[in-house]
Amino acid sequence: MPKLMIALDVLNREEALKIVNEVKDYIDAVKVGYPLVLSSGLEIVEEIKKICNREVICDFKVADIPETNRKIAEIALKYADGIIVHGFVGEDSVKAVQEVAKKFNKKVIMVTEMSHPGAIQYMQPIANKLAKMAKKLKVDAIVAPSTRPERLKEIKDIAKLPVMTPGVGYQGGKIEEIINILDENDYVIVGRSIYQSENPKDVAKKFKEKLNKNKTK
Repeated sequence: MPKLMIALDVLNREEALKIVNEVKDYIDAVKVGYPLVLSSGLEIVEEIKKICNREVICDFKVADIPETNRKIAEIALKYADGIIVHGFVGEDSVKAVQEVAKKFNKKVIMVTEMSHPGAIQYMQPIANKLAKMAKKLKVDAIVAPSTRPERLKEIKDIAKLPVMTPGVGYQGGKIEEIINILDENDYVIVGRSIYQSENPKDVAKKFKEKLNKNKTK
């Protein structure tokens, strides 16, 4: 079955740690982005890991020239188990992050197509090319949308790499529509549906049960 990753995009350190403590038995990984890191510092990654002993990925969607990408990766990967980068800036920028990740023995995850409606406008037309690039560069995983199952399948088929798929829950993605596209190496990302709920533990448990229940292949 695919793994469950929580997107922890809260703005408060205490709230973030409380949520992680509540959901730790039902999640396989944690994704933190700029909102939490800018409000709490990168040390929050270590604090999360101490509580849940799970993989923590920095979703920084790094998208700059190789030298700047390298500097960001050097800082982030001292703490996190992996970092998410954009591919549209070109192979050299992704390779710069891969060089750093290799040194730290960490993961590089490359975005192909995002989950929001606006991604259709400019990202979708080049997403298949980005998937081919991800395959060529042998990144550790790719990001592809659960909100468009047909695109998720097409991109995964092209890249032949593990997928981290956002958009389940608030953005309209449904586990039932993507579960048979995914395998045990993939991650389903759920954010607001868990951390904005009145009972994050129960909601995380329900999502985990759905992943178990709906897997049929």
